[in-house]
Amino acid sequence: MPISQADREAGFTLLELLAVLAILALTASAVIYGGQRSGESARVRAFLINAEAMFRDARTAAIESQKETAVLIEADGRRLSFPAAERVLDVPKGVSLDAKVAAAAGGETPGVRFFPSGSSSGGELSFAFRGRSYQLRINWLTGRTHAETL
Repeated sequence: MPISQADREAGFTLLELLAVLAILALTASAVIYGGQRSGESARVRAFLINAEAMFRDARTAAIESQKETAVLIEADGRRLSFPAAERVLDVPKGVSLDAKVAAAAGGETPGVRFFPSGSSSGGELSFAFRGRSYQLRINWLTGRTHAETL
């Protein structure tokens, strides 16, 4: 049975199919890579929000209980902890942490202490992730927190 000219030109060649598959593979890998980057950024943003909330909760606990509370900053362990509420936040990978807080007495873990009056020992935590800087400040007089992107 002879093959007509129309039958010979119908469909795609193997080269055309491979080119389309290569384009689809490149597009899929770009989407997956972008999704991972945005996922990491979302984890960092969530960490920053949770860190600010932890400091606010510690201040509130000090006022309500009329007892001193503290958020401890373990630089070596890369974590923030609020022992009174048994809360711990691990600093995500890729995030640098620089803390400026009052000196700890007697070998205690450095941190920010909150007093029953609502005041605190104050401090400043700086975080950096992918070239962006974030700062969390704790006012020593009022104990209130303020976060900003630099």
